[in-house]
Amino acid sequence: MPFWGKKKAEVAPVAKNVLLDKLLALNNPSNPFEIERSEETDLLVEQKIVDAKWREGELAMTEKQLKKGYKAWLLLEETSHEARFCEEMATEEKEKKGPFGLGGISSQKTTFRGKKIGTQHEKGGGLIGGKKAYEYEFDLKKVHDPIKKTVEENGWKFKQVATKGAATYKR
Repeated sequence: MPFWGKKKAEVAPVAKNVLLDKLLALNNPSNPFEIERSEETDLLVEQKIVDAKWREGELAMTEKQLKKGYKAWLLLEETSHEARFCEEMATEEKEKKGPFGLGGISSQKTTFRGKKIGTQHEKGGGLIGGKKAYEYEFDLKKVHDPIKKTVEENGWKFKQVATKGAATYKR
């Protein structure tokens, strides 16, 4: 029989609390993210990607800040043995100008929530006056894959959902 005709061996689903413990065990120095219990869902996954602050401009009177982070909600539905996963990428940029920049604060925040499609790996950085102000690298697979693998190895279905409401408790 050809390899595409073979079916994966079915694994009996483990109890929800057993799967929760195995997912929480992913918290270790080899993984770049933190996973913890949450009041709004079963597990919350977070990773700080970049949190940088620097000065630039005339007499360094302009202060800039860049924050970028990843967050995911994981809800384990025991009746269907389904793990629903919704992820979010948020970027926040702030700029505060001093006297020579005429003063003022500007801020911009962008958020993507749902199924992360497209860019799986992101790399960036910034130079100020020829010196490195910040540098970051984010690989979605390093967060997503260990969680998905743990869920599926324990007999549960891993399902990415487009809305946070589908991966959080109903209130």
